[in-house]
Amino acid sequence: MSHRLADFLRHHRDAILEAWEAEVRELPAARALSQVALRDHLPLLLEAIADMMVQAAPAHVEDALGSVPDVHALERLGEGFDLRQVVTEYRLLRRCVLRLWAAQGIEAALDATAVFHDAVDEAVTASVTRYMRARERTFQALDSISAAAIGSPDVSTFLPRLLQVLQETVQVVDAVVVLVREGDELRVESAVGLRVEKNLRVRVGEGLAGKVAATRQPLLVHEPATGPPRLAPVLLENGLRAVYGVPLLLEGTLLGVALMGSRTSQEFSGEDLLLFRTMAARTTSMLARAHAHAREQAARAESEQSRVRLRASEERRKRWEEIFTHLGVGVVLIRVQDGLLEDVNPAFARMHGFTREELVGRPLEDTVAPESRGALVRHMGVADSKPHHEYESIHLRKDGSRFPVLTHVTSFRDEAGQVVQRACAFLDITQRRVAEAERQRLLADMEAERSRLAAVLDQLPAGVILAEAPQGRQVLGNRQVERLLGAPFTPAESLGEYGAYTGFHLDGRPYRPEEWPLARSLLQGEVVEGEELDMQRADGTRVSVLASSAPIRNREGTILAGVLAFVDVTPLRRAEAAARQAAEFGGKLIGIVSHDLRNPLNAIHLSVTQLLHSEALPPREQRAAVRIAKAGERMKRMIEELLDFTRGRLGGGIPIQRQPGDLRAVVRQGVEELEAAWPERQVLLQVEPGRYEGEWDAGRLVQVVSNLGGNALQYSPAESPITFRLEDAGEAVVLEVHNLGTPIPSEALPHLFDPFRRAVSQGNGLGLGLYIVEQVVKGHQGHLSVASQAQEGTTFRVRLPRHVPQAPAGRR
Repeated sequence: MSHRLADFLRHHRDAILEAWEAEVRELPAARALSQVALRDHLPLLLEAIADMMVQAAPAHVEDALGSVPDVHALERLGEGFDLRQVVTEYRLLRRCVLRLWAAQGIEAALDATAVFHDAVDEAVTASVTRYMRARERTFQALDSISAAAIGSPDVSTFLPRLLQVLQETVQVVDAVVVLVREGDELRVESAVGLRVEKNLRVRVGEGLAGKVAATRQPLLVHEPATGPPRLAPVLLENGLRAVYGVPLLLEGTLLGVALMGSRTSQEFSGEDLLLFRTMAARTTSMLARAHAHAREQAARAESEQSRVRLRASEERRKRWEEIFTHLGVGVVLIRVQDGLLEDVNPAFARMHGFTREELVGRPLEDTVAPESRGALVRHMGVADSKPHHEYESIHLRKDGSRFPVLTHVTSFRDEAGQVVQRACAFLDITQRRVAEAERQRLLADMEAERSRLAAVLDQLPAGVILAEAPQGRQVLGNRQVERLLGAPFTPAESLGEYGAYTGFHLDGRPYRPEEWPLARSLLQGEVVEGEELDMQRADGTRVSVLASSAPIRNREGTILAGVLAFVDVTPLRRAEAAARQAAEFGGKLIGIVSHDLRNPLNAIHLSVTQLLHSEALPPREQRAAVRIAKAGERMKRMIEELLDFTRGRLGGGIPIQRQPGDLRAVVRQGVEELEAAWPERQVLLQVEPGRYEGEWDAGRLVQVVSNLGGNALQYSPAESPITFRLEDAGEAVVLEVHNLGTPIPSEALPHLFDPFRRAVSQGNGLGLGLYIVEQVVKGHQGHLSVASQAQEGTTFRVRLPRHVPQAPAGRR
């Protein structure tokens, strides 16, 4: 009987769906749907129920139905069905099946009926659950969008927030972009997770976004790399495997296009597509609101600008009246016809001891002293012949007192070029005259001080030259200058004449006039301290001098003069050269001795090796041979360090031979050698994720690992480990060596990398290990630093660039 009901569901499926559709069409949400969209996944549901009835051991109902109810619920949610209407669909389906089965006149078996009812109940339950979960997720996303839009009326602010919400809501979404329509083009307004140029433009009909805009229909593309050509080049460049585009429509008007893409999945779930369409609809409304807000803001701004221009026009007139009234300089307007004062400001009236009313209508000559009135007509005539004219004269106050005035006259002309009015500005220059007299007095005092200063400078053991700014005229030079130059001192009159002095930089370049320390102090205010240079004396010999110069400023900071002092250091340089030769001889001697000691040391090493491989050697002698071997190894290391020291001192640094390689292998080799030499200690290597290829001298860097690791093992507690750490720092690689124990004394840190120095008295080396480490790091153009504290321990940090930087052209 189960088979009969299953066969009925299969053979009468179309009749069942027709009867069901006739009743479902009564639901408001179903009336506008096509037959295909309305029936949706129900044929699959009937087929799954029929399969359950004919199985000998029916599977669990949830497994048998699969995702059919879930997909159906998502479709109905996107088509606007509410939960009651979704449940009604299944209720009507159950009723139609049972009614048509009863019309066959065949009684259904109880087990078949039970299976049928269980399947329909499970479909209802699954659909309701899926519907509620999808709706809750949609509501949460819409709430997040609304929260993102609060306080963000403009598109540029709220779109990045909205796209971020979508990316966080749909886990498979890696990139989201919104394009806004502008005429026949789409412009990228905002993008998240996508390397796309801001304001990139796409024509409608071109590319994925252009096609969505042209068809105004959603478009899903799987694997853009194999899709239609020119459909999504930007998406292909960003490695997206699936892209879904939705048009942003508002009442039939296209506002833009929204795209979401995934780099990890080729498919989007129906729930994800539904959620994206819902959020796109909300984005459309927000875009419309933002555009309306922008138009409103623009209208307000235009209105405000109009009001501002009106106010500015009125305020400009008031401002000129305020300036005329409150200006501290006397200003008058004079009629050309009769030369009478047409208007005067309060400053002019106060300057002459009158009120404004007493001066208006009177001639200007009433305010001028008798001895200056004769030139008044001439000055006004000159002012009429050019844009403006200035002159000095004596004016009278009401009480009869006189005072000097600087007058500035400007003539105003009409369209025909005729002078119609004059404006005069008057400045009381009494204080200027007093200041000029004071200046003359100060100059006389300075000349006296200069004479006294010259007498003092003549007794100084250093050469001193004083020059004026800015022209550079030398006004003073003491006797020591003549002794150093080997000729009488002839002051230069300008900076250009500084070329008469012959001087050389330490690299042999001659000094140009503007390069002399005194010239730099005068021109740039530079303070030069102890600049070494060579000067050529009158007899052709050279002397080494240390020159120092500084500008002399007034209280306002203006450079008034410059002073140069220089001393003869030729004897000192000769002594330094002798000491340097002695040091070089000592270094060569160390190198020769270290090199010649290798041959007997190799003989000792070979002999001890033969003894250690001899089975007839008694234990006591074997222990002695082991001690000899270890002592030989120590001597070999000391000789190698001495040779490296000699190369560093005499050869301009330890030679470095760079070859491409992986620094991890180099460090591992050094760590393995340390583990073999210190089997009782724990040596850790920590390699951070990253890239460690570059150009290195592997042998020298193994020496760095060995020396730093040996130091760490030697000066740390036996029970504590030492740690090597490698880190990718972009264009460089960082190696850190850390150990616990007694910190390095602070007074030893400045000299830690000096040769033949050790931070503590313990140790059996020469004190060259850290010096060699520093030289190897410098040879790689790297940097070496150390930090040592009681709590954190001691850390040596080596930073090595992957490649040697290329020196700019022309530099040595």
